[in-house]
Amino acid sequence: MRIHSVPVLVIAAALAFMPVTACGPSGDDGAKRTSGTASPAATARTAAPSPAPSANGVEKLPATEILSRARKAMVAARNVRLHGTFQDEGKAMALDFRYAGPKRAVGDVTMGGQRISLVRIGRSIYLKGDDAFLRSVGGKGAVQLLAGKYLRTTSKDEGFAELAAFSDPAKFFPELLTPDGTVSKGKQEVIAGTPAIALEDGTGGKLYVATRGEPHVLRLDGGPGNRLDFDGYGTAVAITTPPAAQVVDISELKH
Repeated sequence: MRIHSVPVLVIAAALAFMPVTACGPSGDDGAKRTSGTASPAATARTAAPSPAPSANGVEKLPATEILSRARKAMVAARNVRLHGTFQDEGKAMALDFRYAGPKRAVGDVTMGGQRISLVRIGRSIYLKGDDAFLRSVGGKGAVQLLAGKYLRTTSKDEGFAELAAFSDPAKFFPELLTPDGTVSKGKQEVIAGTPAIALEDGTGGKLYVATRGEPHVLRLDGGPGNRLDFDGYGTAVAITTPPAAQVVDISELKH
């Protein structure tokens, strides 16, 4: 399973806009404002306890059918949290994202003490790097220009196509759950308190699918330092637009 590709999409998209920042945004106040009334935070609201889910029987199915049902359940899930750590070219990365329905997501990617935050609402995509990240790719000038700011782009911007796909569950999850080899069934285990069946594709990675309730994906395990957990199913998340004063439209940086 392609655990190694997850954060690279975000990092690559973030790097794409940095070379143009030296020109600075046009206009008297140095930034183009967009609408927004709330902090770009994901607030989770836990639902009332529900009866324990019953067995779904997927462990009795062929491995390919289990994977198919897991992918469908993943895309259909209204809310899900994706978080974990893994290695890419020897660099440790961590991510923590929440998805709330189609084309709504919020989260962070960290690497080497640097953080990039993402907010996706509809066609609008907001991206913010912390000072360490801005300094690493644009020097002191980038920090002075963009510290504390979100760059706004849209899913139609070809330069951010991969980022748009990452923040769209209907596109990203099926890709993430695409095996690199022939899928087979592994052992049944308990993942975060939920019984699950492991699926393997010959690469050493394991995908754990719940055998109770919906056949949700619970974990993608690629070995030491490479693990993504999926939880928060059924937990409502409010994803809001960044405050207008913190937003710079990326089109202003391309002049």
